[in-house]
Amino acid sequence: MDFFYQHWYWTTAFQAAMVIHWVRTRPEPYWLWIILLLGPLGSLAYFFVEVLPGVRWKLPAIERLERRRRKDRLERVVADSPTQEASAQLARIYAAEGDQVRAIELYGDAIRRDPRDPDALFGRGQALLASGRASEAVKDLATVVELEPTHAFHGAALALAEAYEAEGREDKAEQTYRSILGRTTVSAAYYGYARLLARRGEKVGAREQLECVLAKQAGLPRYLRRQERPWVRKAKALLKELAE
Repeated sequence: MDFFYQHWYWTTAFQAAMVIHWVRTRPEPYWLWIILLLGPLGSLAYFFVEVLPGVRWKLPAIERLERRRRKDRLERVVADSPTQEASAQLARIYAAEGDQVRAIELYGDAIRRDPRDPDALFGRGQALLASGRASEAVKDLATVVELEPTHAFHGAALALAEAYEAEGREDKAEQTYRSILGRTTVSAAYYGYARLLARRGEKVGAREQLECVLAKQAGLPRYLRRQERPWVRKAKALLKELAE
């Protein structure tokens, strides 16, 4: 304990950093009391249990360099002797970087080589949806769901529901959401359906879906609860809106 007292400035700064992390990520409420009441020891416990498991071990600069090298290599392959796989991989990189126009073009090249590749169709559908081209996205995503109903752990069906919703075809969106629910625990599906019901004024049904998101959290392992936090926050925010 003498160490903590001798270095009170750094331990106080560390404790403050852990409080800030708690505020931003909103893990279990009891952690805030552990940090505040147990001081440096509580802060260390929080760091090892909540912060460290989520740390990305590679420095951002190294990750950017590796992605840049991989992108350059794929660009050369696509330019010299394009393959379906290289075009799809490069498309994924562009989509992740936010260049949906180039991603759609590359996915198109991949699909021309294999018109029934569900991964490429799913990728292009997502890029089209992100670009506001919902009607075109529906065509690709509907094909994926027809080929593989559970593709990407029902991710394709979820994207299709969102595309129908963006297109204004709420009945089709509801039908697709309902086909997913009960077959997946993905919170995005329950939240998306709840949002659709709330927009229609069906508050009871919307609350039921949001409660499903919150109820399942207790049974999840810690690492999954971290991934679920954004959806928990969204569910709580929408529940608050519905209560007003």
